[in-house]
Amino acid sequence: MPEVDFDKYKKRGSMHWQEMTSRSIRKFNSYQQARYDWIIKELGNIKGKRVLDIGCGDGALSYLLAKEGAVVVGIDNEALGIQFAQENVKSESDSSKLDCEFVQASAYELPMKDESFDAVVSSELIEHLDKPGQMLAEAKRVLKPGGKAVITTPHRLTETPGDIYHVHEFFPIELQDLSKKYFSEVEVKLTHHVFWYGLFTYAFRRFKNRQFGMWFVNALTLWFKKNPFLIEYPKPTKRDIFTQLIVISKK
Repeated sequence: MPEVDFDKYKKRGSMHWQEMTSRSIRKFNSYQQARYDWIIKELGNIKGKRVLDIGCGDGALSYLLAKEGAVVVGIDNEALGIQFAQENVKSESDSSKLDCEFVQASAYELPMKDESFDAVVSSELIEHLDKPGQMLAEAKRVLKPGGKAVITTPHRLTETPGDIYHVHEFFPIELQDLSKKYFSEVEVKLTHHVFWYGLFTYAFRRFKNRQFGMWFVNALTLWFKKNPFLIEYPKPTKRDIFTQLIVISKK
């Protein structure tokens, strides 16, 4: 399936940033925030480290990485996404203290030198690509020896992609095998349990399709600092189904 023209930013604006910065249980996105938190957790201490965010979009994840003390470069092939990213980070009161820049570029041909980054991250990009291996090869190229790449993507649960913008969604073993072609160490973790996903996305028809489930999960995250999408399942059973994959690879 060929890549689809990504016009989400034209249609929905700076959606990821708005959902990240909102403190309203009706607008915040616990599901998305957990992806970012998983990435930051897997990276460990990144203070002073150079981190490349491939497919940075409107800059939400790049900003969080910079707040952790990283020297961040975000790249995206969408000019509007880069514009949003620059405007969003600049709008924050702590922006002058952050080391974060954005560049319009293709994930297939990164304008960076070999072995120039300590870590590479990519959140919800690989499923949009018709040449995912080429992106992984570029990620490996710009990583320093021993560097880490952390990638998140939806867990494939259906025959065809669940999003019209997705070219290909991956089974865990499928993405693991692909990643092993480029990296020496690869670990795949399953996150975002389907129970919480079902509650988060359920709309109550009797109440004008109000999303009480989403509000409840967002309240747990915002008010009680307990995001259920961050729950770890070290010994999942066959009955446990997860909706997200996180791949941690080392060069």
